[in-house]
Amino acid sequence: MTPGTLLAVAKARVLGLASPIAVGFELTHLCNLACSYCDRHTPLPKEMTLAQILIALEGLRRVGMREISLDGGEPLAHKHVAAIVDWLVERDIVVRMNTNGILVRRKAYVVRKLAKVKISLDGPPLVHDAVRGVRAFERAIDGAKAARELGVPVEFTCVVGRHNAHAIDELIALVSELGFSIIFQPARDSLFLDDTTGPGSQFRLDGKAIQQAFGRIAAHKHDGAPVLNGWASLRHFQGFPEERELPCAAGWINATLDPEGNLYHCGQVSRRDKSNNVVELGVETAFARLTRQGCSQCWCARVVEENYAWGGRFDMALPMRPAPAEPATRQDLVPAHSLVRHGPSNASKRV
Repeated sequence: MTPGTLLAVAKARVLGLASPIAVGFELTHLCNLACSYCDRHTPLPKEMTLAQILIALEGLRRVGMREISLDGGEPLAHKHVAAIVDWLVERDIVVRMNTNGILVRRKAYVVRKLAKVKISLDGPPLVHDAVRGVRAFERAIDGAKAARELGVPVEFTCVVGRHNAHAIDELIALVSELGFSIIFQPARDSLFLDDTTGPGSQFRLDGKAIQQAFGRIAAHKHDGAPVLNGWASLRHFQGFPEERELPCAAGWINATLDPEGNLYHCGQVSRRDKSNNVVELGVETAFARLTRQGCSQCWCARVVEENYAWGGRFDMALPMRPAPAEPATRQDLVPAHSLVRHGPSNASKRV
């Protein structure tokens, strides 16, 4: 967060006044990939027009938005992404973007205006391509290099699951060799489909396997590897998805806007409820109606760390004592290609 954002957060915390300081905006659920563990790749039926988007963003700015993370689907695939980024930057909103990297070089005129680019990376080439498609790894790395050439900070994001836990060591070595950094978070169930049948459920690690995976990541961080996770998220994820109490800033300083204008207190909750729509209600009313009660199964690394800081749990940020790094147990893992559905997927979401 920028100093100005931190000051705004401190005021919100001390005064108890909710304000959508940091907004996640899913521009579109259209994506140029159909990743197997993901639940967003097809546009929603009533995605907002450019005019509706700008009205919504103006409303969010009016009630306190200072930073925004553009997501998808694939945000660079949105036909108005350049106009939207220009509008935000002209109003001094800090703009970051989650992307698969494929369109970064082609849309350099957009990317050069971003404060940060976060590119998904599932593993070394064979693992990444098994989940995302032929040459997806090559194009993700090219996108990262293109952003770096533009002077835009880049970080990789890895969703850890049964498809890639065995490749964590190789992935960290590869990212380090390329001169980048990476943050890890666990695979989770679908937000859009039934939890037990959604695409993420077959990838999720449980029990000892997730402890081992994040234990190894913590060991690499302790040894100076370019792991961006704070200690708070590494501690938290070792028990995921079991209940673990943590403070939550959702709805207080954070909000998530989907492509149809539905506003949620958190980007990690079910999307079945579409009653809180900014197009129909206006931003002020929709934000006032948000739930401000969190859960304990938080899976996004940055959100976990911000939530612990929001609640004053600075003890969670203290370095962990390194434990012996255990290899992943093969009975808990499966090759990526065996989890990939054949033919078009109807559910995809890149973290």
